[in-house]
Amino acid sequence: MDAVDLVTREQLRAEHRFEQQRKALAAKPVPPSATDCAECGNDIPEGRRSAIKGVQLCTECQSLSEK
Repeated sequence: MDAVDLVTREQLRAEHRFEQQRKALAAKPVPPSATDCAECGNDIPEGRRSAIKGVQLCTECQSLSEK
């Protein structure tokens, strides 16, 4: 087995792991989007609720939680 075969095998393994993770996430139930932010209580705009299924935070609180 040469280097190309090893890289190809690792690539296939990585793709398989990615697909398993994608399926697991897709199978998780998504809660309904909140109309009010769970942190600050401000309204979550309809555009955000439509774009992000199950959204619970406004953009400002989401930004703060990611820091």
